[in-house]
Amino acid sequence: MRLVYITPCTPCEDNINGPSAHPFHLMVERDKDIEVIFYTFNTNFLSKERIEQVEKELNATIKVMKLPRWYKWVMKYKLQWLRALIPYPFLYYLKLNKATVEEIKALKPDGIGTYCSESSQIIKQFPGYRRVHMLPDCVSLYYHRMMEQRFVLSDKKMFFKQWIMYPKFVRLERNYENDPSVRYYLVGDADAARLRAVNPGIDAHFVHHPHYEVFKPEKVIKFEQPRIRLVLAGKHDLYMAQTADEVVEALCGVDDLQAHYHITFLGRGWNAAAKRLTEHGYDVETKGFVKDYKAELVKHDIQLTPITIGTGTKGKVLDALANGLLVIGTYYAMENIAVEDGVSCITFDDCDRLLEVLRDIPTRVSHYEAIAEAGRQAMFTHHDRALISRIYFSLYSPTGGPHADYADLLSE
Repeated sequence: MRLVYITPCTPCEDNINGPSAHPFHLMVERDKDIEVIFYTFNTNFLSKERIEQVEKELNATIKVMKLPRWYKWVMKYKLQWLRALIPYPFLYYLKLNKATVEEIKALKPDGIGTYCSESSQIIKQFPGYRRVHMLPDCVSLYYHRMMEQRFVLSDKKMFFKQWIMYPKFVRLERNYENDPSVRYYLVGDADAARLRAVNPGIDAHFVHHPHYEVFKPEKVIKFEQPRIRLVLAGKHDLYMAQTADEVVEALCGVDDLQAHYHITFLGRGWNAAAKRLTEHGYDVETKGFVKDYKAELVKHDIQLTPITIGTGTKGKVLDALANGLLVIGTYYAMENIAVEDGVSCITFDDCDRLLEVLRDIPTRVSHYEAIAEAGRQAMFTHHDRALISRIYFSLYSPTGGPHADYADLLSE
């Protein structure tokens, strides 16, 4: 099979200046008889040397296309605000020139793949081919959820932004090609359902997000004593701030947990939270940046993920589960991940529930270590890169796809 895969960002092992990791890990363990040729606009600006390294790692060819003059002009003069005035999201207008389209057709590919929710114009440049558009999220669902949040409703500027962008993505998704030769790949179940609701009859599939590489040597799951090491990873930003602040206030309101936990904030923006917890007797440290994220992550026993809003799958949750941490998270943190509350993860919907769990863990350490191990095994089983790669490539078959053979692939 020969696949041409078209993407704004050049694939790379890590997310560098954009979402570059997902396509890399989707391809790295593909079947050996699948040839992949990438066409990229390199909007994440990987160096020539790094691109050559990725070619070797993926055993693939990467061809860098020139960005249109209008795109360079907008980026140079920081005119992204113009998107408020145009009917579709910004990258929707990024298309391939005629020469590149003909060059790709001359390769006689068995399938055309694209990445990014705004790549629908590119998909339409290849009628008659088997095509898979990997979004990976339904962006209109994100804006819909945002407009329900109280921190958005109480901020006029933020609400106005959602109000401006929401109809652009609804318009974009309604304009997706609704044709049997095109399938849509999303890493969110609600995302796929939302896309089918916005564009009835569209062939949209939910596929689990592949987890990335596990730190070696593999973590031995045994909680630290006397203080269990708890990490909160990520930025203090709109995705997490509201619930995280509520968690900090709840922790400051009790006096029976300080002796049991060492808390690390791994990310930027947590100084105020760390100071408040320290003043209430907690053992706290902050690390705004670390050179090797996974090496730092595996030093901890528990990851607390108080995500307030989001769609799709949360990469830092996959990282924690696959590397043997017990993950305690909100519904949006655990959404679309093949884990079960109380079996392979812990979910909480309010701070009372969280405090109850944090009190219980020191009294039943082995029970929660077993949950962490079950979470790790769930990643190896359901989010395995080779498995997800096979499911992805099955989408190019006229009769295949995850709804047809997902269970069979899992049982092999």
